[in-house]
Amino acid sequence: MMALAQLAITIMLVQLGDAYNNGMGRLPVMGWNTWCTDDACGLRDICTETEIKSVVDSIVSQGLDKLGYQYINMDDCWSAKTRDAQGHLQADAKQFPSGLKSLADYIHDRGLYFGLYTCVGTETCHGGRPGSYGYYEQDAQTIASWGLDFVKADNCNKPSGVSELEAYTNLSQALNATGRPILFSTCEWGESDIASWGGQVAQMWRVQMDHIPFWRFPNEAAGKGFGQGTADIIDYVATLNPSTLTSPYNVMDPDFLETLFPITLNFVDSRTEYSFWALWSAPLLVATDLRNLSVEKRSIVTNQEVIAIDQDALVQAGDRIYNTSQGGQVWWKNLTNGDVAVLFYNANDQVSLDLNVTWPQIQREASTPLDVRDLWQQKTIATNQTRAWFVQALQPHDVQFVRLSPASQ
Repeated sequence: MMALAQLAITIMLVQLGDAYNNGMGRLPVMGWNTWCTDDACGLRDICTETEIKSVVDSIVSQGLDKLGYQYINMDDCWSAKTRDAQGHLQADAKQFPSGLKSLADYIHDRGLYFGLYTCVGTETCHGGRPGSYGYYEQDAQTIASWGLDFVKADNCNKPSGVSELEAYTNLSQALNATGRPILFSTCEWGESDIASWGGQVAQMWRVQMDHIPFWRFPNEAAGKGFGQGTADIIDYVATLNPSTLTSPYNVMDPDFLETLFPITLNFVDSRTEYSFWALWSAPLLVATDLRNLSVEKRSIVTNQEVIAIDQDALVQAGDRIYNTSQGGQVWWKNLTNGDVAVLFYNANDQVSLDLNVTWPQIQREASTPLDVRDLWQQKTIATNQTRAWFVQALQPHDVQFVRLSPASQ
């Protein structure tokens, strides 16, 4: 029986092929997730129609949509605790008095996309809300009828004997069968060798356990990884050889960004977080409040030169070149036009570090003259540089993010 089940799953994957090359998600998505806005990252598990409309209006009025922030995604916060009399998913009527179809129309009228959360198990991860297990086809049709553009599927309360591959393949096929192009995001925490099959059933797939807004945080959640903090994720992704894992319509997801979450994630930590997500060609889904951006937050999330690294057409995640005993790290990736992005990172908590990269380490001849542009400063800081680039006194947790281009003369 086990062999027959595995054969059936294999056939499903062959049939899917490039099923999610449907015009959605060729490049990493950008946008906002409800999880840590007006909420301590799911502590209340509440989102509302009023909140979402206010964020949508603010994204448009601040011009964030023009930079690519176009997905408005609800997390585990929107559903009623029970299905309706016909077994359909339904939104909580107090939180969404106009219904999700009306809200989808509001969002679409402003040129944005709308997404929601479900679970491949019998209940969602928080609040005992209905999961989609046993209802994949019905839920997919309901979601499509509301005009949704994005579905994130979590991995809680999955019946024993049902593999992640089977569950996510079945939901993927159900969504595809609706005929509506829907971007599918698996949230199974990096389990079951997701890198080998995630891109066949979804445009984005979670690479590890949940990210929470701390620099470091112990491993206290289900899933792969070294911990739940930003630094923990950076060190775990380094072990994955990420440049081999991503391509158009197929990106690894280290979870959403916790940019400048109050008290626990400061400016330097947040800028470093954003730098790595961009280097990895990861989704840039900000879970903190995007309304009325502070000067610091605006400087991070609106930096078009850093966004361009994330949105580069190669969709190739960057790899770590080396990691010193003191925590000095250098990462890099190739870009479409032949440029190279290099990220210098000080993981040390206390001391500044000097770092460097040589041209052979980024697969360039030592004698090749390159111009060096600092992406966060948004200015060229050296021209006709050969052999190597040196960074002095990089502060704890901080980065220097540079783009190396053929010399202009």
